Amino acid sequence: MKRLGAVLWLAIGAAILGLTPMLSSAALAAEEPIKIGVLGPFKLTPGRDIMEASTLAAEEINAAGGVLGRKIELVFGETEQNPEKGKTAVERLLFVDKVDAIIGTHRSEVALAVQPIVVENKKIFLATGTASPLLSQRVLDDYDKYKYYFRTFLNSNQMADQMVTQLDEMMKANKMDKVAIIAETAVWVEPIVKKLQEGLGDKLVVLERVSTNAKDLSVELSKVQNANAQVIFAILAADAGLPFARQWADRQIPALITGYTVMAQSDRFWEQTEGRAQAFMTWKHGVRAPISEKTIPYWDAFAKKYGHVPGAYTNFATYDGLYILTDAIKQAGGLDADKLVKVLEATNHVGVSGRIKFSKRHDPEAGPEFVPFTYVQWNEGKMVTVWPPNMKTGDFASPPWIKK
Repeated sequence: MKRLGAVLWLAIGAAILGLTPMLSSAALAAEEPIKIGVLGPFKLTPGRDIMEASTLAAEEINAAGGVLGRKIELVFGETEQNPEKGKTAVERLLFVDKVDAIIGTHRSEVALAVQPIVVENKKIFLATGTASPLLSQRVLDDYDKYKYYFRTFLNSNQMADQMVTQLDEMMKANKMDKVAIIAETAVWVEPIVKKLQEGLGDKLVVLERVSTNAKDLSVELSKVQNANAQVIFAILAADAGLPFARQWADRQIPALITGYTVMAQSDRFWEQTEGRAQAFMTWKHGVRAPISEKTIPYWDAFAKKYGHVPGAYTNFATYDGLYILTDAIKQAGGLDADKLVKVLEATNHVGVSGRIKFSKRHDPEAGPEFVPFTYVQWNEGKMVTVWPPNMKTGDFASPPWIKK
């Protein structure tokens, strides 16, 4: 009887010892951080904003207790705006760092290259800095494969609709009927150029395409001047924006600037142009205005932390993106990708950008009740919001060499 009792206690002890590693592993898994891969060209302004906005969001989320009792850990992958380097970066994030999801990216060519790799591995890919409709078209064309892809930033078709509206109002207000387009050669640009051509008709007097890294736009600006264009609609997401602005001012081209110049969204643009950005205007995703109750507090917190204001369009999109992703993980109760897809598809998130809901193609819905489309202009060293009227923080100014 004593022997039987001893054997029984030994069996119970062995069972407890056997369970201990399992219990420890489960406890350890609960304590391990949730790894989020962040893709971007971090030496450039759009990449810098991806890094800084995601870092601030992660710090806030962790300070509030994390996600399901786990901290968020960001792992950064440098793309250098190069599709092949982007693929190398995303493969390292997936297979070496073993991240649980991926956000970020800048330039559609990079996103188009890495998107299949991410979704084939059934990881959520939340893009925060690309515009090509081809990315979300894949969701419509092959939902089962690409359903893991979402975007917190408007696609080019959505942008084009808003840009045409702003340009039309600007031309009517200034009684102008001659427009020049100077656009970089990139996949995301094509829908915007096409929409502008259709809408402008014979009012379009110049259409010039330039390299993304063009250093000299004097030939294009000469054509603008010779055609007596009154407005230049720029579409420049890369480095060409800086020489364009400098040469426009140096040559005192008698044409107003609008459109989309990413370099001009940065707080450093006035300094980079050596004060030659007076009256330079661009669309900017994310301004210091009461878009939502979160917008101005975020802007001020970001400026306090980093010593500069949110710059490129990637900033607000990335900050909101990380919150949307982590909220989805909480609602799904974990990292199961298929469950996350269903939660993300039902998103109704009020963030610093406005209200974000995803369409059937997993792009954000467009319109004033969602994420407003805002334009800023440089005036005496400051970036002020000039459009739409209900978001204005300053008045529209003409370049000093254009007399009204």
